[in-house]
Amino acid sequence: MRITAAFRPGLLVGALLLGSAPAAAADPAANVETWVRLKGDATGALTYEWVSGSAQGLPDDAIAQPLFGIESVTVRRFLRIGTSQYIEQTYSCRLYRDLATGEYIDRFTNPFTGREVKFAIRCGAGLALRYTPQRVMLLQWRDLRSTAFDAPLQMERINTGELVVLRRESRSEFRRDANSPWRRESSVDSFIVKAEDLANPQITNLAASYQWTSVAPWMTELDMGARRGVMLWFVSGRKFSSAADLPAGFLKALDRLVPGALTDFAFSDPG
Repeated sequence: MRITAAFRPGLLVGALLLGSAPAAAADPAANVETWVRLKGDATGALTYEWVSGSAQGLPDDAIAQPLFGIESVTVRRFLRIGTSQYIEQTYSCRLYRDLATGEYIDRFTNPFTGREVKFAIRCGAGLALRYTPQRVMLLQWRDLRSTAFDAPLQMERINTGELVVLRRESRSEFRRDANSPWRRESSVDSFIVKAEDLANPQITNLAASYQWTSVAPWMTELDMGARRGVMLWFVSGRKFSSAADLPAGFLKALDRLVPGALTDFAFSDPG
């Protein structure tokens, strides 16, 4: 698959932002519709969001180190339940890659500890969300709090002529159970889309380049103990309308590591 300049965020986004003034995006209802068209398909059709990137470790007491590559797919469905109201369901699989060779891996050596780390290749359903012009909310209660929840969906819009940059920031905290410590994360979703496509409401599935950056605590698998620090995650990619259109190498590796990953699941009725 050919990756165009739209997927080189360090160069393209920087160029787009020069001389551009950010502004709040449209009204809350329009923001919901735009988000759905960017992340999925407003008709309810399945989409397959593929991303590729890397993770770095930033300890408080040493220079940052690259850790591993990541590649994932998120199957997504938006169900319309009213005017500018949707339920989002997701199912994701993540694979890991050696940054030097590009090989898909299930273990690597943590450069900070020298110990081998084994990855669990996980596929599973994400948390279902309800979107309305008034707020975004979890359908099931979890120990998860975020600035993205219980408030109207907000995006920053940067007009650059033929292209539009849309950004959404969120800060979250979560824990596995009542006895676990809170883990805090800050992330940014960014999209680059053609202005004429964005302005056309007949396009229910927008073709946009996508970038996600996050600063989060150490992965549990890294076994960093009391050593303080964070991880920097960065991915970029796009969505597809069919699983068959995903990059061939990724599909082959996913089928080898998780047979039936994209065929042996089904979304349940959200109720």
